[in-house]
Amino acid sequence: MLFVLVVSGISFTAKSQQAEQNKEVEILSSDYLKFQESNGKKITRLVGNVSLKQDEVLMWCDSANLDKETNSVDAWGRVHIRQDTVNAYSNYLKYDGNKKLSMLQGNAKLTDRKMVLYTEQLFYDSKNKLSYYYVGGRVLKDSTVIISQKGYYYSKTEDVYFQGDVYITDPKYKLNSDTLKYNTGSKISTFFGNTEIFNKNSRILCDNGWYDSKLDISSFGKNTTVIDSPQCLFADSLYYVRSSGFGKVIGPFTWIDTSKATEIRGNYGEYYDGQQYIMATQKPLLIYKMEKDSLFLTADTLKSMNKSERDSIRNFFAYHKVRMYMKNMQGICDSLFYSFEDSTFRMYYKPVLWNEDVQMSGDTVYFHTKNNKADKFSIYKAGFIISPSGKKYFDQIKGTNIFGYFKDDELSQMDVKGNAESLYFGKDDKNKYIGNNKVLSTNSTMYFKDKKISKVVFIKQAEAVFTPMKMLNKEQMQLKDFNWQIKLKPKSREDIMQ
Repeated sequence: MLFVLVVSGISFTAKSQQAEQNKEVEILSSDYLKFQESNGKKITRLVGNVSLKQDEVLMWCDSANLDKETNSVDAWGRVHIRQDTVNAYSNYLKYDGNKKLSMLQGNAKLTDRKMVLYTEQLFYDSKNKLSYYYVGGRVLKDSTVIISQKGYYYSKTEDVYFQGDVYITDPKYKLNSDTLKYNTGSKISTFFGNTEIFNKNSRILCDNGWYDSKLDISSFGKNTTVIDSPQCLFADSLYYVRSSGFGKVIGPFTWIDTSKATEIRGNYGEYYDGQQYIMATQKPLLIYKMEKDSLFLTADTLKSMNKSERDSIRNFFAYHKVRMYMKNMQGICDSLFYSFEDSTFRMYYKPVLWNEDVQMSGDTVYFHTKNNKADKFSIYKAGFIISPSGKKYFDQIKGTNIFGYFKDDELSQMDVKGNAESLYFGKDDKNKYIGNNKVLSTNSTMYFKDKKISKVVFIKQAEAVFTPMKMLNKEQMQLKDFNWQIKLKPKSREDIMQ
C-alpha cells in the first residue's frame, strides 16, 4: 500500500511539472567542459570539481553528463546532493530535473542532522523531500540502528516507514517486525504486523503497538505475549513504563507462572517489576493446579507478588467476596492470603469451608496443602462444624480451635481443642433416629468414614445428655450460633465466575 502511494505521488508530481515551465539544471563550476553528441543526443560533458544547481537543490561530483533536452544529469564519483538540511551521497547519480527525482547508486547515504541512512540504491524526491529504497537499508539514530528491506523517509514530517524484515538494535532493547514507523523528532516507533521485542530479561510478541524512547513508555496491542520466565502474560492491550517498571493491562488477560502451576485471569490488571507484582480486577480468576485437582478462586481483587525483590517465594492476596472451588473442597470468605512458603490458604472474616456436605467455619480458617494435595485445616476461635445427618437433622461440633486432617483428599480426622461441644443424632439397628446426644468436654476427636462422622472420642471429663426424639424441642436441635449456609456453597467452577 505504501509503495502504491509513493508511486502515485511521483506520477502526480511528474504530470503537474510537465504542465509548468521547468527550470533547467544550471552549471555552477567544472574544471573541464565539452559539448558532445552521443546516440543522437547533445550532451554537455563535465569533468573535475563539478557543481550543479536546480532551485534550492545543489549537486557535486567528479564528473557528469548533462542532457539539456531532457533536463537530466548522470553523475559519477563522490556524488553529493544537498537540499536544506538534507544531504545525500553515492558513487553514481541519475537526476531527472523535470520530476526532481534522484536515483543514487553505490554506497548511497542520506543525512538530515537527525539520522543517517545507508543503502546501495536510494531514490530522493526533492520536491516532496521524500527518500526511499527497495534493496535493503540501514538507519542510524543516536545509538539506535534500524535495518529493513524497504524504507520511506519523509523529511518534512520526520517520519520513516520500514517494511520487510525490520530489525531495531538499541542499548535498551531489540525489535523484529513486519512494518515499522519511526519519527526521528519524537523518537516514537509504531509497529504493525508480527513483532518481537527482546528486553534484558523478557521477550514481547504482538501484532501492533508503539514505543516512545524519550519517555521510555510503550503500548502493545492485539495478541500480546510477554515472556518473563517463568511468568507469561497474554493480553490484547498492554501499557508499560520502563523507568518505573509499571505495566497496565486493559481488557481480558491471562497471567501464568509455570514454576508455581498458577494462573490469573482478569479484565483489568496492573504489574510492577522487582517483586513481580500483579493485580487483577473485573471478574478476576486464580487457578492453582494441584496433583489430582485444581483450585479455582475468584474475588473482587486478586494480587500476587514475590516476598521481596531478592526472594522468589510467591504470595497471593484476594479480597473481597472470595469464593473458591475444588472437587472436594469449597469455600467463601471476605479476604484470603496464600503463600508458597508454607502452601497455606489463610481465610479471614466469616470464612466457611465445605468438604462434601461437612461445613466448617470460624473466626479464621487456614487450609494447608502439601505436595499439591489437601493436607489439613485449622480453625481458630469460634470453630463450628456442621454435618447433615438426614433431611432435617445435623451433627454439630463447636470448640475454641479445631484442626482437621485429610487422607487421599478426604477428611479423616478432626480434633477440637478447648470448650468442645458436640451434638449428634443416634440411630437404632433399623437406622431410625432415637434421639440426640449433647456432650461437653475440654477436647474431643472425631473420625470420619464415607464422608460421615463414624466415631467420637472425648478427652478428659465429659458431660453427656441424651434426649429422645419425642422430647426434643427446637432449641435442642441446634447448638448456639448454628448457621447452615449451604446455599452459599460454590457448586462448580462456572458458579464462582458468575
